[in-house]
Amino acid sequence: MEFNLLTYINENLIILIPVVYVLGMLFKKSRFRDNLIPWFLLAISCILCSLLGQGIVNGIIQGTLVTGVCVLGNQLYIQTVRNKNE
Repeated sequence: MEFNLLTYINENLIILIPVVYVLGMLFKKSRFRDNLIPWFLLAISCILCSLLGQGIVNGIIQGTLVTGVCVLGNQLYIQTVRNKNE
């Protein structure tokens, strides 16, 4: 059985994945506490998805999925690639 998370994200909102990822990298280099960064990304992503015509409920769902792809992808990279190099 194949599971592809990107099939659940509206194709018009896939462009937000790299946007949220870059925002996360900027937050990481700033003075934001690391444990608050995913929450800020979630809030920004939900707001952007709602503003892009998804409505409030669907915007929250889509924003959560977009943030999940970004944070999960980043953590998978950190846990597998970076730890092998150290």
